[in-house]
Amino acid sequence: MFFIFLLLLSCIPVCVGITILVLFKKNKLSKIIFLFLLLASFWHIDVSFLYAVELFNRETIMLFFKLFRFGSIMLTPTIFYVGYTIVHDMLPKEYQKKWGCIVNRTTVVLSYAFALLVYIIGWSPKGIRQLDLIQIDISKFYFPVDGQLAWIFNFNVFLFIVTVIICLLISLDVQNKSERSFLLYFNIFTAIGFAIGYLNMFPSSRLYPSSIAILVFAISILILSSRMHLAIVNNMNKKLYEQKQFLFRVIDLNPNYIYAQDENGRYTLMNKSYAQLMGFSFQDMLGKTDGDLLAELTDEEECIDREKKTFKLPEKHFIKEEAITTASGEVVWVQTVKVPIQLNERSALLAVSTDITERKQYEDDIKFQANHDALTGLPNRRMFNEDLIALLEKAKLESSENGILFFDLDRFKYINDTLGHDVGDLLLIEVSRRIEILLQEKHSEANIYRLGGDEFTILLPNYNAVESEAFAKELLAQFITGFWIAGSEFFITPSIGISTFPNDGYDANTLIKHADTAMYYVKERGKNNYQLFTSEMQQHFYRKMMIEKQLRTALDNEEFELYYQPIMDVKTNNIIGMESLIRWNNEVLGHVTPDEFISIMEETGLIIPIGKWILNTAIAQTASWHKESNTQLKVSINVSVKQLLEPTFVEQVRNAIVNASLDASYIVLEITESIAMYAESMIEKLFELKQLGISLSMDDFGTGYSSLSYLNKYPLDNLKIDKSFVIGMNQDDENKALVKTIVAIAKQLDLKVIAEGVEGAEEYQFLAEIGCDYAQGYLFSKPLPVTAFKMQWLTVN
Repeated sequence: MFFIFLLLLSCIPVCVGITILVLFKKNKLSKIIFLFLLLASFWHIDVSFLYAVELFNRETIMLFFKLFRFGSIMLTPTIFYVGYTIVHDMLPKEYQKKWGCIVNRTTVVLSYAFALLVYIIGWSPKGIRQLDLIQIDISKFYFPVDGQLAWIFNFNVFLFIVTVIICLLISLDVQNKSERSFLLYFNIFTAIGFAIGYLNMFPSSRLYPSSIAILVFAISILILSSRMHLAIVNNMNKKLYEQKQFLFRVIDLNPNYIYAQDENGRYTLMNKSYAQLMGFSFQDMLGKTDGDLLAELTDEEECIDREKKTFKLPEKHFIKEEAITTASGEVVWVQTVKVPIQLNERSALLAVSTDITERKQYEDDIKFQANHDALTGLPNRRMFNEDLIALLEKAKLESSENGILFFDLDRFKYINDTLGHDVGDLLLIEVSRRIEILLQEKHSEANIYRLGGDEFTILLPNYNAVESEAFAKELLAQFITGFWIAGSEFFITPSIGISTFPNDGYDANTLIKHADTAMYYVKERGKNNYQLFTSEMQQHFYRKMMIEKQLRTALDNEEFELYYQPIMDVKTNNIIGMESLIRWNNEVLGHVTPDEFISIMEETGLIIPIGKWILNTAIAQTASWHKESNTQLKVSINVSVKQLLEPTFVEQVRNAIVNASLDASYIVLEITESIAMYAESMIEKLFELKQLGISLSMDDFGTGYSSLSYLNKYPLDNLKIDKSFVIGMNQDDENKALVKTIVAIAKQLDLKVIAEGVEGAEEYQFLAEIGCDYAQGYLFSKPLPVTAFKMQWLTVN
């Protein structure tokens, strides 16, 4: 226990050093004095370990003694550093020149280097040979026995005396009276303290002088820095009294809440901060328990007896966080370190509490951020999962129904890609606010969450399927009006999927999956709608999953085949080319339509290897037909945006042309309007393709989002009018006008026009009248496999 007391005593110089830093606003001299006090603490710690006889073995004590001996050795160069600081920061220039030859940066470095050498020697047996166990009365401790080179340590002590004298002489030249007084007394008391500490060299001193020495350092420095001109007593009793006064001052200066209680819970010590926190004066609290103080406020006498029964001294050091209600009624969070101690052979409690209210608030903020979306402030996926599980547990007990609604924003990616993420973020915020208002005004029990990106969920407690659908309609209505962002109005729609408990699932994962399935079902059928989950959707997505699975091996199993559909010259009614179209026949799934599997190829990235196969096969087949027949036809090959974005795509096309030995002018690559999302980079890629000698055609024109400005920049040769405008256009004046307009625009841009989906003679006649160049459709031929196309459309040599 005495060892622990000595360690606690070692903290006093550090506390004083911190006080000095506060008092002198961390100027250079205060920092050096703080270093001095810190080294004094290390000095006392190494002596303290010599009393740890009952706690550690001799080797461990020797290790710590040598380790912390660093403090006593480094005091000498630190005092010299004080002198250096006085010379360069506090003396007039003429005195700086006077002392500069002795006290300069080089001599400071050399003093520290020598001290470091002394410290290193101390680790060897020639420095400290061994520790002898000594017992004097009840004191039992180890005493270090010097080795052969112990004289070096003694020489360091001699240098300390010389250094103090030099600093004392330098201090006499300081012009400021208060500073001079401070420095003179500082040097004097430092010398006194070190002289007392030197008595440790004698075993009969029981190593007590080091404790007295650090108290002298701390007390003298605190007194001087506080400008308290106290008389220095010459006997031990008065010094102990000053130590007590010093401790009270340190405690009161400490911004933490410090107090001590005896074994009955009576306050024996507290600082002003703690007294003010409790709303009492020091005199009012001394000798009273918490129950006594509470009784004074509430007139409840039983509080005293209750407090006596509940108060218990801790058996060991511990740290706890607790909330304290101050006298003003404010709740303050503190972290309290409570340490059992012995005072006058009686047990007591020493407690130091630090105000952690700001930290607690910060932790609350962190917790909020962990459970909420940073952009919108809505609860996030983590909180959604926790709330859903809690809601389902409650619903199972109450046998209630609940709705889960999933939705995301249709084509939100295009807004981010075209207008930037800043606009997209602002749109998400506005959407969130609008829905929050809806919930506050009409559905207070419901909660909205942002899962990430443009995905949101809403929990509808006690809503059945009908009520959930009614809510979904209200939600859709919120998107009828546009959202104003940075002075512009934006229109966007949601796709909403709904699952209900317990109809669509009995656990959180199932309900989430089913709501998600319903949402994607809406997206596949045109978006901007809602849908309750049904078992048929499960089958739909099961087929989609099977298609994806079979697609991954279809190329290796040679399940794909290219069909070809002729393209006719409207003026001559002659075939001028053909479009290659992929077909798939699978052992498990049978015949799978392109509408089913092409989108999955895009989603999974399989379009890259399969698209490469289509490119190579179509070009090779065309080259073969050129050799076999008199008809030199062009081949149109559909290319996806993902293929175009591949860094090696141009090289793939070049290799396919070279391998097939086909003139590049007979190749037409059909691209879609979605390339407008990648305008600048895509234009560069298209020009690279044009340099190969191939032609470029804009497929499905009129269904995308390409602007005329980009259309003019693309190095295109043809526009292909989507079949949705051509089929039955004679019965739809709007489509007829649109087709006519597209042809006119193409002519202005010097582009050829191809109309696909031509099924009737009337449509064909109209296309000829408005100047359309080419046509394809069932009027001429459906897509045919290689053999059938060759027999019907090619003239073999």
